[in-house]
Amino acid sequence: MGAIKLTKIGNSQGLTIPKDILEKGNFSIGDSLEVHLYNGRLILFKKPPHHSEMKFEGKQEAEDLEWADADLGEWDS
Repeated sequence: MGAIKLTKIGNSQGLTIPKDILEKGNFSIGDSLEVHLYNGRLILFKKPPHHSEMKFEGKQEAEDLEWADADLGEWDS
């Protein structure tokens, strides 16, 4: 995928995400995103349109994030 830089945007900071990564993640301009910090990694999820319809299953959510511990050797170049 590649590296991106944290940049200053007014009084805030921001990340510019390349178009190819947005397309692979099925993200679109205007999407609401949930941001999670997991073991020092930022993880972005599309925010579901209706939170009231979601069911929390803590164990399943933890299992869904197991991939975040994967070896990033190919990205460390």
